[in-house]
Amino acid sequence: MLRAIVITPNQRTRELGDLLAIARSEAQKREHTHKNVNIKALGFFAQLQVYVAIYEVPDGKRGG
Repeated sequence: MLRAIVITPNQRTRELGDLLAIARSEAQKREHTHKNVNIKALGFFAQLQVYVAIYEVPDGKRGG
């Protein structure tokens, strides 16, 4: 199952690596896991000035 996280950039989140680290960390918190979360896509929506990270729910956490 795929899920999404919205990231509002600031001065500390200028690099792609920073955004990926934030996305992974927030996805792990949301899914209550310490497993590596696979970020499938990261896109910027200029109209809203936000990044959206799409991630896959780790095995054993589906359907909740």
